[in-house]
Amino acid sequence: MVAWRLRLPGLERREALLAAGAMALTALLALAGVHKLGTAGLLAPVALAALAIMLSRPLLAVCVVVGLTVLCEGPTFGILTFTSHLYTDAYKYVTLLDLLVAIAVVAVALDLLRNRRPVLLPRPLRFPLALLALAMVAGAVVGHANGGGSVRYVLVSEHVLAYLLALPLAVANLRLDRAQLKRLLGALAVLAIVKSGLGLVEVVGHYGAAVEGTATLTYYEPAANWLIMIAVLSVVAALLARAKAPLWLLLSSPALAACLLLSYRRSFWIAAVLALALVALLGTSSTGRRVLLQALVAVALAIWLLGSINFQSQLPIVKRAESLTPSKLEANLEDRYRLDERANVLGEIRAHPLTGLGMTIPWAATVRPLPVEHEEGRQYVHFAALWFWLKLGILGLLAYVAIILGSMALAWQAWRATREPLLRAFALASLAAIAGLVAIDTTVSDTGVDPRFTVLFATQLGILALLVRFAREEERDGDHAAALGAGQPG
Repeated sequence: MVAWRLRLPGLERREALLAAGAMALTALLALAGVHKLGTAGLLAPVALAALAIMLSRPLLAVCVVVGLTVLCEGPTFGILTFTSHLYTDAYKYVTLLDLLVAIAVVAVALDLLRNRRPVLLPRPLRFPLALLALAMVAGAVVGHANGGGSVRYVLVSEHVLAYLLALPLAVANLRLDRAQLKRLLGALAVLAIVKSGLGLVEVVGHYGAAVEGTATLTYYEPAANWLIMIAVLSVVAALLARAKAPLWLLLSSPALAACLLLSYRRSFWIAAVLALALVALLGTSSTGRRVLLQALVAVALAIWLLGSINFQSQLPIVKRAESLTPSKLEANLEDRYRLDERANVLGEIRAHPLTGLGMTIPWAATVRPLPVEHEEGRQYVHFAALWFWLKLGILGLLAYVAIILGSMALAWQAWRATREPLLRAFALASLAAIAGLVAIDTTVSDTGVDPRFTVLFATQLGILALLVRFAREEERDGDHAAALGAGQPG
């Protein structure tokens, strides 16, 4: 009997057997995938390999989530419309974005376990996130009890709130240093510039949604507008601090500002103005503040004088700004819908002030008739605080307020503690933007409701927590070095 031995050039027998086993397993996975998914199942082995890589590299997993969220627009964007499939249901109400976020969070958790690192809980976010977790439990229980569907369906409906709960902690516990964080922020700035370019192409090519009859807008959804606004505010904060910002970022600033302006999102216009004023007030000296105050008074007087003059302009920008006046709000169909919607939501809250309606339960138009109906409109509220109250009860309202206040406190800590000018500029821009977010959330519900915006906002909170952590580590190292220099035990 002849004994056969497996001998391949450059491979030992054990390695050859492992390679053969891996190939066989890959073939079996491909066959199973084809059986379940058709030709798309051929990618099953690749997907599993990518999953293994992302689970072993938490920073890569987080970067993939944030990068795809920024680049892949929703169905309202006229270019590259296929990217919206990232947000459609992939399996039983679970989207691909849900899966990617879950992978990133699990990857960070596994890294903490492997390296036996303690979990970092940013102090300003501890109470708000704990309150949010309790509110989510209450919202799910009330929703299921009120006939909102199966337990699984009600729980899955809280997926965006889960982003807000888990992603800040995942990013805050990434194992990276200051240089890596600076590269990460630089990559986000590049993405903001790319998005501004695509947005301007959307306008020039008339691919975007129509606004004011004669114009098209850049981005209707909030994620790109938020990222671009943060970039603009960071540039302004860096200039006020006389920090040496990259030339490519300075040269791209006009395109960033134009893209934000041509979004025609009035809530973002108001938030940007408020945020710029806050950046200017906090980022200048006492003498500069006095000059700024005089300039603001002069600008307000000029606006009042212009407003007293009766003139007609066909410019879409002017017409959009004029639509903010109360008479225009009442005349506009969509703005009137929001007012009627708010009256009905407040009626539901008065009827259920403590528990709210619960998740998946629609509100009813019992106070005012609606001028128009929107798909899934009765699951939505154009006021974030009211959405939290309606869906999660009084705990939800308290959680929303606590998250906003905790986020501002975290940004304040990062700004005051960080010494490096560019990182300090980002922290100040974040503080001002979160203050502006309060104005945005009075006209739409983005925080904890819009998936793409919530991913960016939660990531931003995690980055601010990293800045605070770096500052405290530097302070401890400085104290330790000073103690050693004085001849004292460290």
